[in-house]
Amino acid sequence: MLNMNTTLVANDEYEVIGEAQWQILETNADEQVIKIYGYKYSKIRAVIFHTVCMSLCGLPYFAFSYYPTLNRFKYIKCSLKTADELCVTDGEDSFQIEKVNEVDLSLSSHRGNRLRYFIYQHSRYIWLNDNGTFINVLALNEKLTISLLMENMCGINKRQQNELIKLYGGNSVEVEVKCYWTIFVNEVFNPFYLFQVFSIILWSLDEYYQYATCVFLLSAASCMMALYQTKQMSINLHKMAGSTSTFTVTVLRPTRTGREECVVNASRLVPGDVLVLPPDGCVMPCDAMLLTGTCIVNESMLTGESVPVMKGPPCISQEVYSTDTHKRHTLFAGTHVIQTRFYGNNQVLAKVVRTGFYTAKGELIKSILFPKKFDFQFYKDAVKFVIFMFCIAAIGMGYSIWLYVRRGSLLGTIVLRTLDIITIVVPPALPAAMTAGIVYSQQRLKRNKIFCVSPPRIIMCGKLQVMCFDKTGTLTEDGLDFYAVIPFNPTEKFGRRCNEIVDLPNKSPLVQALASCHSLTSIQGQLKGDPLDLKMFEFTQWVLEEPGPENTRYDNLTPAIVKPATVHNEDLQNLDNYDPFTMEMPYEIGLLRRFHFSSSQQSMGVIARVLGQPQMVYYVKGAPEKVAGMCDPDSLPDNFSTVLNEYTSNGFRVIGLAYKKLDRKMKWVDAQRLKRETIECDMMFLGFLVMQNSLKPETTQVIKELHDANMRQVMVTGDNIMTAMSVARGCSMVQPHQKVVLITASQQLNNDERPALIMEVVGEGGPPKLAMDAYVIAMEGKTWAVMRTYYPEMIPTIVNKGMIFGRFGPDQKTQLVTALQGAGLVVGMCGDGANDCGALKAAHVGISLSEADASVAAPFTSQEQNIRCVKLLALEGRCALSTSFAIFKYMALYSLIQFFSILILYNFYSILGNNQFLYIDLVLTTLLALSLGRAKPGPVLTKQSPPVSLVAITSILPLIMQVLLVLIMQLSAVYLLESQEWFKPVEGGANVEQVVCWENTVIFIITSFQYLIMACVYAKGWPFRQPFCTNYYLVITLVTQAVFVTVLLLCPWKALTDYMEVEAVNMSDPETYRFRVYLLIVPVLHLLLAIATEATLSDQDRFSALLRVLRRRCSDKEEAAGEAACPLWAPASPASPASPALAC
Repeated sequence: MLNMNTTLVANDEYEVIGEAQWQILETNADEQVIKIYGYKYSKIRAVIFHTVCMSLCGLPYFAFSYYPTLNRFKYIKCSLKTADELCVTDGEDSFQIEKVNEVDLSLSSHRGNRLRYFIYQHSRYIWLNDNGTFINVLALNEKLTISLLMENMCGINKRQQNELIKLYGGNSVEVEVKCYWTIFVNEVFNPFYLFQVFSIILWSLDEYYQYATCVFLLSAASCMMALYQTKQMSINLHKMAGSTSTFTVTVLRPTRTGREECVVNASRLVPGDVLVLPPDGCVMPCDAMLLTGTCIVNESMLTGESVPVMKGPPCISQEVYSTDTHKRHTLFAGTHVIQTRFYGNNQVLAKVVRTGFYTAKGELIKSILFPKKFDFQFYKDAVKFVIFMFCIAAIGMGYSIWLYVRRGSLLGTIVLRTLDIITIVVPPALPAAMTAGIVYSQQRLKRNKIFCVSPPRIIMCGKLQVMCFDKTGTLTEDGLDFYAVIPFNPTEKFGRRCNEIVDLPNKSPLVQALASCHSLTSIQGQLKGDPLDLKMFEFTQWVLEEPGPENTRYDNLTPAIVKPATVHNEDLQNLDNYDPFTMEMPYEIGLLRRFHFSSSQQSMGVIARVLGQPQMVYYVKGAPEKVAGMCDPDSLPDNFSTVLNEYTSNGFRVIGLAYKKLDRKMKWVDAQRLKRETIECDMMFLGFLVMQNSLKPETTQVIKELHDANMRQVMVTGDNIMTAMSVARGCSMVQPHQKVVLITASQQLNNDERPALIMEVVGEGGPPKLAMDAYVIAMEGKTWAVMRTYYPEMIPTIVNKGMIFGRFGPDQKTQLVTALQGAGLVVGMCGDGANDCGALKAAHVGISLSEADASVAAPFTSQEQNIRCVKLLALEGRCALSTSFAIFKYMALYSLIQFFSILILYNFYSILGNNQFLYIDLVLTTLLALSLGRAKPGPVLTKQSPPVSLVAITSILPLIMQVLLVLIMQLSAVYLLESQEWFKPVEGGANVEQVVCWENTVIFIITSFQYLIMACVYAKGWPFRQPFCTNYYLVITLVTQAVFVTVLLLCPWKALTDYMEVEAVNMSDPETYRFRVYLLIVPVLHLLLAIATEATLSDQDRFSALLRVLRRRCSDKEEAAGEAACPLWAPASPASPASPALAC
């Protein structure tokens, strides 16, 4: 779990001498690695630290809140053993100081009487003095076996409980609801709001009260909205987490004579406590393993499926207990126990194994509180671009200082005009404008019943490269329909199909297996259980009877009976009237013990006895390959694999059935103690149960559209690999011209050799003979595990060419998503149920089709249970990305337009008036930016995807050309003005700043047109956004503002000229009016040149043609070299076909 060999890890900051000063730890969530360093608080350093901060008016405190790594100056380094504080860092550049706590602890298993620990993200790490390291407290229970857990049925005493609470902490997953003041402080320390405050103060000093007031009101409204939303999220999460301190539970305590029941608060439960579960059920306050009895549990909170699950105690064995492996024996926190069933006077007991934030519910809450962070290229480039704009602002500040100092202006004027440059080049409204497109996309998604808990992920949807799909419930219908039974009879060829129960002998072992091998139970008179079991049982036309009240159905030795619904003599079914001399024995089967389905064993079984028969029978059903391994080879038909492949390759779900007669001496008590491994051998094969799982109506069309958009699709499912390949063919995930290569791993003969890999072209039966591009790869979970262990060098090939992954467990799904991300791909995952929860959280774009609490960890949740949401998210993502890209470039041009105009006016002893600033900043820019964000997504997904890098040559070059064009047009307008004979420039002076003058009027009019022109240029969004003319808000804004500026230039009335502080029209002077008309030529020419520049240089297909050719040549060489060197794929040639089995 942790890296004990700390001295072998390279470190530039520490030189480890003696006691370790740092350590690497793995958290239990998503295998995240953290690094801890030992620190001690230094009073001297703290005094110096706070003195410097206060001397600088407290400004460093704001910097330290955003860059917490700077807080380390208050501490000195020390060993972990003596540390009072720990610095915790992770791979995501987070930095946190955690206090090391010490408490008295008196436990026989813990050496010493002091416990040192720290808590990081609700996980507790304790100090092991012997090892000189911290470990996660969960590691203390990692090696517990099932037999060890089931040994002590009496629980722990009160003293032990008190000490264990110190060790593990309380059993609580409560989430604190933050007060408004705490949220406000966190919001105010955001750099965006700090810059807003700085800008408002600066504008107020410059008497720019109107805009300062508007920005203050907008910022205050934005801040209050953020406070309210954060508060509501905190309240909702608190409600979801619930509280364990509000109810009590019954536990067992050891006494001198045995044990006694004791009522305790649920928040005081610790691992080792033995719970007494009430007959009427309860909501589980912790994770616990069943010791006795059986429970009917609703796990919809975890899985999203309201199907009750039957759980029972495990067999006593030396197997290491795991909540994942033994979930059929584990009651998870937050799930609802509907009923408990017990034998005689025995109680239903469960042993607590995990509490607090270590439970299934706690891990879910932690994943929401501390989500995985993703770096997206667009956001990285946006930060770089803002820094670049600050550099430009520095140049402008230097120029303005030089200009005003040379004039001999007052110091206050110099400071104000210089700082004005910052708020002009880096506009405070930039973050708000950037989120406009995302907000509108989120609203449209909500109308399509797609809910998003992480709005920035919407932009990631625009660059989706790989989309992974679960099969059952995602691509195919959730339920299964009965198709046929394929019975095996040694006297005839295997393969005959039976569609009706009357086609099978009523007393045949196959019918008995179909009627008894299930986990169905009766709740309030209705059969409940797995949908597959329900369909199978309905086919038999038998009935299930469970004697006695529902919560005491283990009072009898036979807890459940199955029997035919109709027989020729109904009296045979009534045991009360049974007369051994006059009547036959009724045909009934008693279900003595059920071995519930296990995903690791891929099967379930039941020990039963036919009434009147001398011995018990064990029936089993499960994956055909697994069942075949349990059977006597002589009992398997010769064409077993052929018939299996015939159905699975056509998309059917196939279940194998087998049975075995047990020893006649076996009694009921022996059956309860039996381990299933001892009887799952030498069984007799009975046949196949074939279920039909049809595609959802939307699946094929959406898959085709994703394929047309060059978005790669991957299927990762827990189902049979042949069924998965058939579904992939059926929904066009595998194209008609593509061939599938199935890779399997051979059995490992000894520990010294790697298992050989066998490749077979599905449908051809031989190894691949063509180049790698002609195939896609399919494999099972066990082959994936072998490759990760023995062939890690081949994983990149599998990641690049793999399409179908069957029999994959939940952890393997997460591993595949992580491997795809490791290849630099933007990965999406769409699935339903708890099996996909890890992959949904790990993916860049996780889409849950389930409304369970577990799905909250996914960024997106769709109420429509089909994959149409993937297409909608891709369209909205491309629209949001394209819109954000356009708004960012527009805001950059807006800043530079104003930047150039201000410097030009400074040079002519003029500035823009407050009303002119107000019109530009509030009316023009705000309206245009918000209108740009209202663009709707295009109707179809195209092969071309929107650009994501702001610093790529295809983005930078057009932007530079537009900037130059803006500057040239402004200078051209000024040159046109100076060339007029009637023009008289402003007479300069040390403190002259004239607003109403021709220089100001020309620059203001030209720049106003330039803002409108840039909005026109960046409104183009096809094919990612709908055509420009469909954005009515933008069209209306452009038309109205263009008319207003034209009126302001050609025929303004006096009140308007006075308010806008521009030169009035003198109709008696035709030359000045003619100049106004000529001035219109500049924006018209600018519009034409700007559109031509953008259409030519931003077209990636035209601009990047040469670059793509060069890249293709290089990549072809690399790929050819990769194929030649890849041990998985031998180079194909007519003389030497690829080898089917390659052991490397």
